[in-house]
Amino acid sequence: MTYVIIKCPCHAEGASKLIDWAKSDDGFSVTRSHKGFQHIELLAGEDNKTMWIYEQWDTKEDHQAYLNFRIENGFEDFMGEILESEFSLSYLSNCGA
Repeated sequence: MTYVIIKCPCHAEGASKLIDWAKSDDGFSVTRSHKGFQHIELLAGEDNKTMWIYEQWDTKEDHQAYLNFRIENGFEDFMGEILESEFSLSYLSNCGA
């Protein structure tokens, strides 16, 4: 299993838009339909602007295929509107400890 953590440094209005998007018909419901999807959560930092997306996928390749789908459908434009600075994405694996 692959774990994905995405840090989204949003402006205040952007954080609200990201929450609304995640709940929309184009948001996490679409994510959940993709091959290899296991789990997703949207978490707010203490400042209520920095948003974290925590995901679990069968493989890194499954997530990258999903990410390519989002990019091809204009998600980069949406992210550009809501972010104060660049987002970061990390792939992690469980160490079994």
